[in-house]
Amino acid sequence: MKIYVTTMYRWGDRENHSYVVYAGFDKDAAIKCGVDTHWYRGKKYDAEVIEFTADDPKSKKIIQILEDFNENL
Repeated sequence: MKIYVTTMYRWGDRENHSYVVYAGFDKDAAIKCGVDTHWYRGKKYDAEVIEFTADDPKSKKIIQILEDFNENL
């Protein structure tokens, strides 16, 4: 089973403040949560969604980084 985690990074910087806004099994919900939070926070935070399989640390895969999204979302 795939698990999705959405992390918000202030100004898209991994060295700055960050927080998790979603962790669950729904890929679309993970992406939507990142998009919604990006706009709600005035575009100050960028999202990264990762996918992985439980019990398989090598399965980590970046699904989406918010800067790749169209500004019209």
